Amino acid sequence: MKQIIISGLLILSIPCIGQTVTKTLKYGGTYTYGGNVEKGRIGTIYIYPETDSTILFYIDLNRGAPSYNTGYLYGRVIIKNDNGTFYTKIDLAENGCKLIFKFSRNKLTIQSIEVNCGFGGLVYADGEFKKISKKPLDYFEDVEGKKVYFKTTKPEDYNKD
Repeated sequence: MKQIIISGLLILSIPCIGQTVTKTLKYGGTYTYGGNVEKGRIGTIYIYPETDSTILFYIDLNRGAPSYNTGYLYGRVIIKNDNGTFYTKIDLAENGCKLIFKFSRNKLTIQSIEVNCGFGGLVYADGEFKKISKKPLDYFEDVEGKKVYFKTTKPEDYNKD
């Protein structure tokens, strides 16, 4: 009888596995804007569902010709009703980096409220990113070409340097 009860409990618990990201799974994937760095700004953002209420993101931006200034950022956003706000303050800067995330069908719109995000000159995250892949990647390659795994490297640890 004891084995039947234990087996039953195990079977009932199977649907719960992985449900910690059920609500944010729909946001996961790769989003981009721009298509040609020679003609203007381009950007890619990778969204990884972390929990039922949070996502991790890595954004890689380029201003385009002629300077090709870049910007990148790894962070966490709490999502509620398809919207979220990212905020960080870099070093001793007077202002911080505050980005508003708005998800809608197959796109992500980012609006900068505070723009001190550590990006290169005239690089900003604002724009409408089109979803090009629904499958969240397990990792991103940072500006140095290093693979950073979302599941094992939290933004607060990555951004310590």
